Amino acid sequence: MDLDRLRRDAAAVLRDGRAKMVIGFRDRAGDRVPAFITDPDGAGELVFDETCLANLAAYLRKAELKRFRPVAIVARPHVCRSLLLLAAEAQIQAADVLVLAVGDQEYHGVLDLAGAAALLNEKYAEIPHDPEVLKRIEEISALSPEERAAFWAEQFAKCTRCYACRAACPMCYCTRCIVEKNVPQWISTAAARHGNYAWNIIRAFHLAGRCTECGACEAACPQGIPLMLLNVSLARGVEEEFGVKAGYDAEAEPLVGSWSADDSEDFIR
Repeated sequence: MDLDRLRRDAAAVLRDGRAKMVIGFRDRAGDRVPAFITDPDGAGELVFDETCLANLAAYLRKAELKRFRPVAIVARPHVCRSLLLLAAEAQIQAADVLVLAVGDQEYHGVLDLAGAAALLNEKYAEIPHDPEVLKRIEEISALSPEERAAFWAEQFAKCTRCYACRAACPMCYCTRCIVEKNVPQWISTAAARHGNYAWNIIRAFHLAGRCTECGACEAACPQGIPLMLLNVSLARGVEEEFGVKAGYDAEAEPLVGSWSADDSEDFIR
């Protein structure tokens, strides 16, 4: 990837006023951590490689960053999808964001959201899943309902309710999450079996048709819960049932909360 060009473009958008801040990655003792750059001279510290897993679109919902809009954000294809979905859900405006679009092996330049959508649909319309994730999904799907429930109960028992998954996800943007409400209290706030199960399942369903499969939630989980097994399963189900892939059209009506007279009613018993 042409890192020098990425750095030059980042400096240029700050210098000419197209962006007030660039959000990317920098090196910290070998780790890749978010960088928030407002000075063109600071663009030289930007880095990008396969270890840059955080979904930087999550920072766009931070109130303290709103004054820095428009923002330029370093975005791989999954993150571009998140940006388009945030626009579709009226969380950002097209004028708020420039995209410094990066792929696995190449840098695509500075794009607006329309350009990012065109790039996704032309070059990244089919982003391959991790074969190991697909293999595990098939193995779990072959289990009986009771065995599947036991598998997930074991996984969710590890949860400490730190909500790192929520913090890492750009689509978890509610001002107050349901797990923080205690009048009435719908979900136990304790890191205990029943509340853990409810929290993880409810969050997964809230992301149905909205997850862009970036993997940031699983990467952030300190307990190693295989959250992408859930997310990818739901994403595949949504595509099969409704023909929807999240984050490819900033004008698309979000799946959650919408309906069509042609929707399948096979689930009705």
